[in-house]
Amino acid sequence: MYPYAEDIVRDILAGVVDESSREKFSSQVISAPDCCGFFIQESPLSPEEDVAALLFPGPDQLSNMKEIEDMVGDKRTLIIFNRQFTRPEDFGFFQKDAAREIISKYQWAFAFQEIACRGEDVKLTFEQSVGWQACVVDENAKEIEIEDSSWDVKVRPDYLAIEDKINVIMPEPLWMRKMGEVQEKGLKFQRKE
Repeated sequence: MYPYAEDIVRDILAGVVDESSREKFSSQVISAPDCCGFFIQESPLSPEEDVAALLFPGPDQLSNMKEIEDMVGDKRTLIIFNRQFTRPEDFGFFQKDAAREIISKYQWAFAFQEIACRGEDVKLTFEQSVGWQACVVDENAKEIEIEDSSWDVKVRPDYLAIEDKINVIMPEPLWMRKMGEVQEKGLKFQRKE
């Protein structure tokens, strides 16, 4: 997975930095077990136009994130790809304040997340121009949009808000729908389909 992701990051960074090429790209593995890497795309125009990226950083890389942030500085861009945390509490009780300080510096540009909510599969997507969107995937792989006009699309909807909307859209939980299917059609191994 890491080599595949590295190629994608290489292409993205080469496209972001003006007049640069794939040859001006360097990478370093930060944590092999976590597949976390650090990448730099050099600009031929000016060091201030270099762009750095962290791939798959997680709570275990908090100290590395601080070091990299200090090294990159305020004048260069640092992009975080596919972070493995969503909130400061993911870093643990003693590091959540330090994590909050780092997390608050970044904003979403694009996200695709899958979560389970009330036993249902939910997809969350974010695009800067659109905001957060959510859909629930039913047992037939049909995507059903979850919308609420009161939601701020710039803020990721929380679990309870998603759960409330799912309860309206799909009043019966998945297990209950499956039980109804068993009553109607019998157990799968007994069916003649």
